[in-house]
Amino acid sequence: NLTVANLTGADLSGAILDKANLTRANLTGADLSGANLIDGKVSPEQLAQAKSLAGAIMPDGTLHE
Repeated sequence: NLTVANLTGADLSGAILDKANLTRANLTGADLSGANLIDGKVSPEQLAQAKSLAGAIMPDGTLHE
């Protein structure tokens, strides 16, 4: 549970965040490249603030290019 966590600029590349609750977490500048976000609770607006999503597995199971 990472609800309301301040993850500004965090290096979360390759992190296993499947089913993680990221509701209202600050992802500004976070590196989520290669992260597994399957079934995670995170909004498109939060993901848009991330530095990188390259190769991340999105909450819906699709691979971000």
